Amino acid sequence: MDSISMVCFPHAGAGRFYYSRWQQAFSGIVDLNIVQYPLRENRLNTPMPESVGELAEDIFEEFEDVLRGPYAIWGHSMGGVLGYEVAKLCQDRLGNAPLTFFSSGSSAPCRARFRRVGNLDTPEGFRDVLLRYGGVPEEYLRDADFMTYFAPAIKADLRLLSAYQDTGRVPLRCPLVLMLGRGDTVTPDQWEHYTDHSLEVNEYEGGHFFLDRHRESMVALMESRLQLAWQLRETRTAVGAPARPRGEVL
Repeated sequence: MDSISMVCFPHAGAGRFYYSRWQQAFSGIVDLNIVQYPLRENRLNTPMPESVGELAEDIFEEFEDVLRGPYAIWGHSMGGVLGYEVAKLCQDRLGNAPLTFFSSGSSAPCRARFRRVGNLDTPEGFRDVLLRYGGVPEEYLRDADFMTYFAPAIKADLRLLSAYQDTGRVPLRCPLVLMLGRGDTVTPDQWEHYTDHSLEVNEYEGGHFFLDRHRESMVALMESRLQLAWQLRETRTAVGAPARPRGEVL
C-alpha cells in the first residue's frame, strides 16, 4: 500500500512544532502534513484572515496538490472545525472526500463556536480561558516572554472561532472517527449529522489534551482505520463497482 497523506489541523494557539512529535510516531503508512496557521513560528508576521471560511480557503489552496490524491484529515479541537471546512471544499471543488475524517477533542461544527470571547480582553479572563482548557502549564502563564509570544496567536484563533457558525451540517462522504477525553466537556453530540457513512466514537482517559498521553494508541487507531478504508477502496475498484468521486471509499 502506498503512503496516505494526512493533513493535520492543530488546536488553537498551536503550530507545526507541537505536532512534529507525531510525525515520528506514524509508520510509513501515513505521511503527516501539518497545517501552519498565521501568527506563529515561521508565519509570525502573516496576518490572520477575518473568518474561518477565509482561512480554510487559504489552507485549501496551499494543500490542493495533496488533497487531489488519497488523503485523510485529522483536526484537534479548533482544528476539527477547520478540517471540516477544508473537507467540504475538497468535496465541492475536487469531488474528492477524505478517505477518513478524524476529529479529536472537537465538538461538532454546529456546537464549536467559542462563546467566551469577552474573556480575551483582560489578563485575568484570558488566563481563566487557558486554565479551563488546559494544554498550557501554569508556570508558563507566569512567563512574560512566553505569553508575549503565545497570546496573540491563541487570541486570534479564538476570536476567529467566536464568529464561526455552521448551520448547513453538510455531511462528509467518508467515515468519521471521533477521539474524545473522558474528562473533557466535549461530547459526540450532533456529529452524526456530519457523515453519510459510519460514525465511530473512541474515548480516552484525560481532559481536553488527552492526546498528549495517548499518542501511540491514537496513532495505531488512525493507521488501522486508514488501512481499512484503503482496502475497501481497492476492493470496490477490483470488483468493478460503480465509480465514485476519487477519494471516497464506501
